[in-house]
Amino acid sequence: MSFERGRPTTCAANLLGLDWTGTLTDVVAPKADYWDTGFVIDEADLEHLYNLLLETETPMTTMELAQAVIAQRVVRETEALKRREAGAVPYMPKEAYAAGQRLAFSLPGNVIGTVVNVRPGINPDLGDFDVLTVAFDDGRPTKLFAGRLPEHPLNHRSVQAGDAEIAPPEELFERYGANVTAKLDERLQASTDIVRLAGRWFPKPLMANVNEGHLNLAEAVLDMAGGGPLPTEALLKEVGLPSEVNAQLQTFSMNYALRKDDRFDEVGPAGQVLWYLRRLEPDAVQAAPQRLVPVLSETDVELTPELAALAREIEDEWTVDPHDLPAADDVQVTLTFPHRRAGTLPLTPRLAALFPTAQVTERIRLNLVDAQTGERLAGWVVRPGRYVVGLGEWYDRIDMPVGGLLNVRRGERPDEIVLAAARRRPTREWVRTAAPTSEGRLAFSMQKKQLSVNFDELMVVAVDQPTVVDDLWRKLAHTPFERLVVDVFRELAKLNPQSAVHARSLYAAVNVARRCPPAPIFGELVQRPYYTHVGDAYWRFDPSQYNN
Repeated sequence: MSFERGRPTTCAANLLGLDWTGTLTDVVAPKADYWDTGFVIDEADLEHLYNLLLETETPMTTMELAQAVIAQRVVRETEALKRREAGAVPYMPKEAYAAGQRLAFSLPGNVIGTVVNVRPGINPDLGDFDVLTVAFDDGRPTKLFAGRLPEHPLNHRSVQAGDAEIAPPEELFERYGANVTAKLDERLQASTDIVRLAGRWFPKPLMANVNEGHLNLAEAVLDMAGGGPLPTEALLKEVGLPSEVNAQLQTFSMNYALRKDDRFDEVGPAGQVLWYLRRLEPDAVQAAPQRLVPVLSETDVELTPELAALAREIEDEWTVDPHDLPAADDVQVTLTFPHRRAGTLPLTPRLAALFPTAQVTERIRLNLVDAQTGERLAGWVVRPGRYVVGLGEWYDRIDMPVGGLLNVRRGERPDEIVLAAARRRPTREWVRTAAPTSEGRLAFSMQKKQLSVNFDELMVVAVDQPTVVDDLWRKLAHTPFERLVVDVFRELAKLNPQSAVHARSLYAAVNVARRCPPAPIFGELVQRPYYTHVGDAYWRFDPSQYNN
């Protein structure tokens, strides 16, 4: 390697603690800031962690690795302090050095060397500088370094190694562990040769080999289990990775291979790794039912304070601004027609806080428990679509009406959600009933229906022929939104002696024909001249202002 003709070799660059682009990897701050604002994860830290993971063959959390970094730094800084006391001065490229001088290099591993020769450097781009030949105490090969080089990142270090606050690692972690953990997490995420699964890290090249045959066996095991879910350990019993690989590394390696294969879906809540065959997941898990996909999710029309408050109160899952709704351990939901028809539950802002989450997966398998009978239902949280799958048959058994009231709370286990329908003695009630007309419109009438679940009187809607309404839903998809709202409003107005329609009822009825959160519907009431506000949240239709 020669400084006279261009750049230093990789080995020399590493020993200097930087790459030749000038990126400093060994920043040492004053004692007060060493473990805090001035702390930087350097290459020696990463090398130590890789060696640690190689020796233990056990994936570790970021916190565990941060503890190891702090412990190793204490060792490094203690050794650096001893070397300084022994007369070795920290190497800095800008300084002039003489033969026989002892130098301390912070990377790699705080080595000590002696300058055995000094000669002029020859490089027009660098100007006048020295080339130092350094022999190391530990017997590693002699290296060349620059002296009297004013422009170099290592010249800007404020204090050299050995000036860190030295204390028991446990005490340092208690005080500075959060900062070190955050910086280590950021550095590890930027690395391409170490991976994190379920909160633990391990170098990719050191993982156990999981081949196509192992994955095919895993698929067969899940297939026999009806798709899953199964924990990784259950798959490993049948797959048979080499016994000399420890159990934790087997699990980590298997999880990594499964996650890279599109056949498998990780569906466990946070803290659990559960696998499912993607092709055997319910259709509503793999893709959102069209009934649940909103045609409009926001409006540019400024709502009245009353309507804005009502939109928040309805708490539709697609409301753009849910506002600051108070958290609750028990949330009541009023079921709309799209969710009743799809057999789903809306993942509203407050419900989303009750249901289990996951670090990576977007679909989570869980158990839905009937509070009255204890019956357990296989459920799925689909967070991108903002809904929960798995309630269709249960809705049918309890005769859940559109507009029915349902209370939701956490169960005793992290993967359990308890559902309590407000059941009552069956009685016949007058309710709004939706049915298609021969002209291809959606009509509403008042009919007596037997109801066995408590309901919201403003949002209850009976649908006698859901499959026929499905056909109408598809036909009405091309109807302009303004016209659709007008038609539904006028139908509802016929059911009231005062011809007044509550905004809440309009929202529920429009959603029989088209999925839409309340704000765009309420926006029609505000911006169209043919709707007249008559008090509270009631509106009337003025045909003299309407040009059909």
